Amino acid sequence: MNDELIYTKGVEIAETEFTFSQEVDSCQDPNDMCQVLKVFTQDAGGGSYICIKTDRWAIDTEDIDKFAEMLKKIVGMAR
Repeated sequence: MNDELIYTKGVEIAETEFTFSQEVDSCQDPNDMCQVLKVFTQDAGGGSYICIKTDRWAIDTEDIDKFAEMLKKIVGMAR
């Protein structure tokens, strides 16, 4: 993901939505195709926040901070 977005005067990103996928893990039914994670932003008037929707999404311990940084970048895109 590009760290810098070019914003045009008068144009804002109101909401974002990303869909991520990864291979199944060893605790999952091997017949499943993959794991899917939807991350989107919403704003109820107090600023953008992250919403997450998934049936299953496994994260290794060493990737938790990287995942959190990615979420911060996503919420920062919406103004």
